[in-house]
Amino acid sequence: MTSTFAAVATGITTFVATNIDDLVLLTLFFARRIQPRRIVAGQYLGFSAIVLVSLLGAWGAFAIPHQWVRLLGVLPLALGLKELLLGHRAESIRSRVEGHGVASVALITLSNGADNIGVYVPVFAVSRAYIWLILFTYLVLIAIWCIAGRLLGNHPAVLSFVDEWGQRVTPLVFIALGTYILVFR
Repeated sequence: MTSTFAAVATGITTFVATNIDDLVLLTLFFARRIQPRRIVAGQYLGFSAIVLVSLLGAWGAFAIPHQWVRLLGVLPLALGLKELLLGHRAESIRSRVEGHGVASVALITLSNGADNIGVYVPVFAVSRAYIWLILFTYLVLIAIWCIAGRLLGNHPAVLSFVDEWGQRVTPLVFIALGTYILVFR
């Protein structure tokens, strides 16, 4: 039971840490009154591509001896340090919200997913027995993210708050996750 809880907690933590910026994008999509079904379909399609690339990376990591897997923690740690030291370009998020179709939402989601891949590969590699549970958690969270994005898309004050603080929290979560993988896995 504890391992199941840990897998769900891992799924929730990694999803939230890597998708704070995606929530901002979803909020902007909904605020621009793009058809909700296009946004949701594009989000699932783009996220599926991110997961596929991450699974391929983790599969490659399976060839690595288990004691070396903890070194994969360097990826989220480096991403967190990079974002913390260099900052995140908020204007790039706003400038990407231009397309209106499923494909454009999916491509934006995929192009915004480098941090997801950098985090998911080591997590999938160290959580081999629970990958399906983590993926199911992601599917549920995508729906919740879409609902939240739609609600936030109607509240400009909330949008500015998420835009301001999301950039500060994400690097710290990446650093914590990378440190956890390096030290405890």
